Amino acid sequence: MKKRIIILLILCILVIPINTKAKTLSEYKNELNAKENEYKNKENDIKLNEAEQEKTKGRITEIYVELETAEKEIIDLNNDIARLNEEIGKKDKEIKEIIRYYQISNGESAYLEYLFSAKSITDFIYRATVTEQMSKYNTKLINDMHAMITTNNENIKKVQAKEDSLKSLREELNQKIAALQSAKVTLTEESISLEEEVKAAKEVVDYYKSQGCKDDQDVSSCANKQLPPGTKFWRPVISGYVTSEYGRRVHPITGKVGSFHSGIDLSVYKSCGTTCLTLYSITNGKVVYTGYNSSMGNYIVMNHLVNGKNYSSIYMHMSKIYVNKGDVVNKDTVVGLMGNTGSSTATHLHLTMLSCLYLTDSKCKYPGNTVNPRDYINFPSGLYNDFTNRTNYYN
Repeated sequence: MKKRIIILLILCILVIPINTKAKTLSEYKNELNAKENEYKNKENDIKLNEAEQEKTKGRITEIYVELETAEKEIIDLNNDIARLNEEIGKKDKEIKEIIRYYQISNGESAYLEYLFSAKSITDFIYRATVTEQMSKYNTKLINDMHAMITTNNENIKKVQAKEDSLKSLREELNQKIAALQSAKVTLTEESISLEEEVKAAKEVVDYYKSQGCKDDQDVSSCANKQLPPGTKFWRPVISGYVTSEYGRRVHPITGKVGSFHSGIDLSVYKSCGTTCLTLYSITNGKVVYTGYNSSMGNYIVMNHLVNGKNYSSIYMHMSKIYVNKGDVVNKDTVVGLMGNTGSSTATHLHLTMLSCLYLTDSKCKYPGNTVNPRDYINFPSGLYNDFTNRTNYYN
């Protein structure tokens, strides 16, 4: 018997998370400072992103100018080639006329006639030299022009290669701009979330300070007379997806059509392990009830004061409860583990919200005063669409 009691005590110690202990005001201040620094760093990342975008856009503008210059160079080179081709055509015609002049006709060579009609040996040598030089000149001229055309063609290839390179670089930079813009959207969303977290953390610190809490004092002992204020609601699990919506549906156990579902159901992937099963309070508040019944299974009720309005949250079908009635909680307080207790078909969290203080205000009725949690907590739209943390905003 003693052995069984010892084992049970050990198991209880193992399953109780260390962060269920109420925090001191100093710890809340440290969290606020950390959030403020994280927010500043995120804002700085946004500025760096914007600066990189401007730098990239400037380089893209330069590339457009360089492309215009390259295109003009190609046009000029093509014009040069066309001009040289025209000159070569003319020169080719001249050469052919010279050849025709010197060609052999009627069995006699006009070329030889020209040479041998010289009046002296000196005149003969002169005529032979002139004819030879003329032929060499024409050959050299054509060779030079072909060389220039070859050079121009090589230049065109170089300019076209440069143009292709610039176009490729321009495409890469445009893709970089798109990536930077996408990253800025994410950074901005994260910054907005952090800004809200800083605001919420500051509200908590200011509240506990107003209640006279000292830095080293447990806040649950110095601020348990009122509900701690909050500024927004957070998802109760780190990751997961919605499996059933608030409102009318077919009951998964009885099969009744039009059965009213008083909250939304959240589930997680089994591969995620205990981390995803961990349940957090949706905002600052106070635990007003913990218990069990055959329908809700293990469940807790928490009251909240958010932006001056009263709300309650009910967590159902839990496998473990880590808080007690009267505990003051915040969005980072682990309140228990997701489970499959009570009237349930699989491991999940049924989250109900009411627009009043349930079990505290006699006029607050369940399910009469329930509200759709989606109207207060940001989840991805539709069923089975994943979220991967508690803060990112989903359209």
